Amino acid sequence: MKNHLFNKRIPTVFGIGFVILGVVLTTIVANNQTGLKSKASNSEEPQNIKVSNLSDKSFTITYQTDAAVTGSVNYGRDKNLGNTELEDLDREKGDFSPKNIHSITIKKLSPKTKYNLVIVSGQNTFLNNGSPFEITTAPNIPFPSASQYSIKGNVFLPDGNPPSEALVYLSTQNSQLLSSSTAKNGEFDFPLKSLRSENLSSYINLNENTILKLVVISNDSLKSTALVSLNKKDSIPTITLPNDYDFTNDLVPIASKSAESKSLGFPTIVPKQTNLKLQILTPKKNQSFTDRKPQFRGTSLPNEKVEITIHSDENITTSVTADSNGNWTYEPPANLSAGEHTIIINTRDASGILTTLTQSFTVFASEAIPTSVPTPTLSPTPTLTSTSTPAPFISTASTIESKGGLSPTGDFPFTQLTIGGIATTIIGVTLLLLTRASL
Repeated sequence: MKNHLFNKRIPTVFGIGFVILGVVLTTIVANNQTGLKSKASNSEEPQNIKVSNLSDKSFTITYQTDAAVTGSVNYGRDKNLGNTELEDLDREKGDFSPKNIHSITIKKLSPKTKYNLVIVSGQNTFLNNGSPFEITTAPNIPFPSASQYSIKGNVFLPDGNPPSEALVYLSTQNSQLLSSSTAKNGEFDFPLKSLRSENLSSYINLNENTILKLVVISNDSLKSTALVSLNKKDSIPTITLPNDYDFTNDLVPIASKSAESKSLGFPTIVPKQTNLKLQILTPKKNQSFTDRKPQFRGTSLPNEKVEITIHSDENITTSVTADSNGNWTYEPPANLSAGEHTIIINTRDASGILTTLTQSFTVFASEAIPTSVPTPTLSPTPTLTSTSTPAPFISTASTIESKGGLSPTGDFPFTQLTIGGIATTIIGVTLLLLTRASL
């Protein structure tokens, strides 16, 4: 009898053990998945969401993320969405690459129509307080804009190189917001003929006295603000992150952020002769170039002659004149030979003394340039059906939440642990039931 009871207790003990082990495994998996999903969601969460370039046929969504992730937008006239648009650069290049700065333009839309959209960032889908964002396109303006103005410029990092990713925002008093991504060389361009009023019903009347505000944001979280007047016929002076500028007069701002003006948000400005430093911005010391015709940049006195000598297999001697803000640039007319080079700058300082600056750099032959790892080709986007049912202007200040998503690839195999935990629990329960039945 005693042996019989002992034999009955063995399955019971094993059953309880299996149940406890299964519950523990399942709990561990659930906690780890929640933590990982929360961490991934935070780094992928779109920040500083803005709607720009809003017209009767298109608009642009821009935002930043802490982590470099892929981005896209699902949109449609009702909450079923039904259409997908990739990032502007991905669509142009035909590949799908992760970024910190995101710009997505949706085209071929109808005037005065409400569209719903959600942002797909990395492995998560983000909404506006649990619902899709809502954006209304602008009305059609039956007559063309009379404005022929445009704004062009360049953005550089403190080391003299262009940022790998940057967005430039443009606006003026009572106008809508425009945005543009910088090119690889740091250039940006804003045609202003499509700039509308804030209520989108008419084009903004521009003249040479119009003041524009530019805001530049890079993927390194550097930010610059600049005031620009349309009386500048040429490209505006170079913007070097993270300095702020006022290009509306003949003054140059102090780079210190601590001296900002409360009224306009710009630093106190001083005459440029007291602030400019004679320097070679590009190249930096011993900088290497894969471009055989690199662009050299620096600063000097405004409108001052700058003599340039490049010592290499083909010695170059030339001169340029700095612009009204003291910026100068030079690009060789022909390819430089591969190898080490020296650039020498001669110009006068504020005291009239001839000053010489020297910098060394290296140019690589094109055949010696290592090939980069190819970006994975974007798989074809599935064809989605757009519904015609009308549906619900976006509140960019609204909070956004994650709708969940897939757990990050390359992590511990939580799926196997989950299955194991559930299976262990089932075995334990089965043993308990069999034991009770035999009793």
